[in-house]
Amino acid sequence: MKAISFIKTKRYKQFSEFCRACQRDKTIGLCYGSAGVGKTESAREYTKWYKVHQLIKEYPSSFPDEIPFSMKSMHSILYTPSLLDSAKEIFYAIEKSSRNFTLLKERSLYGLKIPLEARNRGYELTKLVIIDEAEKLKPQAFEIIREMYDQEKTTFIFIGMPGIERIIERFPQLYSRVGFVHHFQQLGKSEVEFILEKHLSKLGIKVRGEDFTDQETISAIIRITNGNFRLINRLLNQSIRIMKVNCMVTITKEIIEAARSCLLIGEK
Repeated sequence: MKAISFIKTKRYKQFSEFCRACQRDKTIGLCYGSAGVGKTESAREYTKWYKVHQLIKEYPSSFPDEIPFSMKSMHSILYTPSLLDSAKEIFYAIEKSSRNFTLLKERSLYGLKIPLEARNRGYELTKLVIIDEAEKLKPQAFEIIREMYDQEKTTFIFIGMPGIERIIERFPQLYSRVGFVHHFQQLGKSEVEFILEKHLSKLGIKVRGEDFTDQETISAIIRITNGNFRLINRLLNQSIRIMKVNCMVTITKEIIEAARSCLLIGEK
């Protein structure tokens, strides 16, 4: 049994619609939510950053002749600042990521023979910059990002914990440019059921909501995780490991409780 891959829930679809709206209207977006609800993973999935970042790491000096995946529909980058980064370092980091993304996409679209008109576009292929853990940004960094936005190079989305909106309120010029706000919420009961019924089945584990044992399992997962996306993934992955060790094919409340006892989550 392998670990569960990213799950495109209703919460993710709402987030992707929010991102598309910010890009379409070229306005700054603000997304906030509690730790573990899936903000970062959703941003990584939306930008396909796990593919782009891995390729940049593998080829730090020059990119391969052929990009191993299509970038035709990709237009966004993901940036996570460090508490130690200065505003200048953040500016150059975003510029570098935009440049690398543009070079990769040009290579993906045109191969080695990139038309002159494409080269003259600069960083136009980067339409959206998503900044995760935005509460780490220093005051001057917020002002620099606002200037970058005003230069119409790209638009931005800030992702952070509840309270990030009050931080950005301290910068009136930036705050006045925020067009959309999205509250990333916990998963509901029906979404947890969907995760279990649809995605565990791919691992050979059958879960049906009408079955009492399975309903008991679903209720235990919701009670322990409170619909937290990160905790659900951790709990399910640990449960799968327990099932594998014990050669079991049915997930039960007892397995969930055993998995919880191995993790620092949920009620005791």
